[in-house]
Amino acid sequence: MSVTVLSVATRAVLDACAKMDLDPDAILVAAGLSREQVFEPDARIPVPLADAVWLEASRQAQDPLLALKAARALEFGAYKVLDFIVANAPTVGEGLSRIARYFPLVDPRGRFETEGDGDRVTLSFGSGAADVPAPAQQYTFAALVLRSRASTGTNWRLESVDFTFPADAQPQVYAEIFGCPVNFAMPRPQLVIPHGSWMQPVEGANEALFCVLEDHARHLLGEVPVEEPGLLEKLQAELRTRLRGGDASVAVVAKTLGMSERTLQRRLDEFQVSYSDVLNEVREELGREYLREPDVSIAEIAFLLGFSDQSAFGRAFKRWTGSTPRAWRVADARRAVSVGVASPRE
Repeated sequence: MSVTVLSVATRAVLDACAKMDLDPDAILVAAGLSREQVFEPDARIPVPLADAVWLEASRQAQDPLLALKAARALEFGAYKVLDFIVANAPTVGEGLSRIARYFPLVDPRGRFETEGDGDRVTLSFGSGAADVPAPAQQYTFAALVLRSRASTGTNWRLESVDFTFPADAQPQVYAEIFGCPVNFAMPRPQLVIPHGSWMQPVEGANEALFCVLEDHARHLLGEVPVEEPGLLEKLQAELRTRLRGGDASVAVVAKTLGMSERTLQRRLDEFQVSYSDVLNEVREELGREYLREPDVSIAEIAFLLGFSDQSAFGRAFKRWTGSTPRAWRVADARRAVSVGVASPRE
């Protein structure tokens, strides 16, 4: 079963192109799609065809802000269930956390992670690829912020926005959309939201309707086709198993995956990542999970993740997060109490 994405973003980029005097139908033909496949309200499009539309639109538009313009072109209700869940969530943060949870309804390849330290909440965006393309970062964050503000009827404040791509030549457009400092060439794409904004009540929210809509979203999520695991997903899964006290060397893992060490390295080159990149990504993920378990000592975590000692783990964790393991554990525990953010594992 092929993996599909909701057609809303595809329609949005075509609408933006039309406003730039480009021909949406010509873009669709070049991408191998028909208007019927895209403009049906609940249509889902195979991932390669949806990506082809964005690539062709970008090629014709030659505009680095095309994705931002597409996000601004959307009207309230375009994302149906998600828009109305946000509009009826008790707080801005509850609405955003539901977008994070049900984002696979829009695009199964994307994932959000939420962290908080009591003063702010960080919403980061990623995928199974080495990095999220710049247009996907622009569109996703702009659509999320603009739609949440429209749905909740409040211009809630952002502290900052981080993108991984280089600085754009038109920073004023970002300022108009996000209304906060925008940072480029950062380690990961993320929104930093003050605690006050996260906890801001949504006027007119209907709790009963919110519950009904969430039940419906949960049902829809169960019907979303799951992509057959690719090499990166298989490698990550194998490392998660082995980074619990087992041998995570490249030679052993490659053999388990049914290939030579050289073949594995060559295949990873196609994704522009190295074995150590993937290993460190999984180590960071598991490190955070272990630190949330109060009964597991930091020394034990270092051993489980394959570090020579606790100090080596501490240095690596600080490179990944900017915080020591002990400080991160304390801040995360405080965040769980004061912010009430659902764990990514839930």
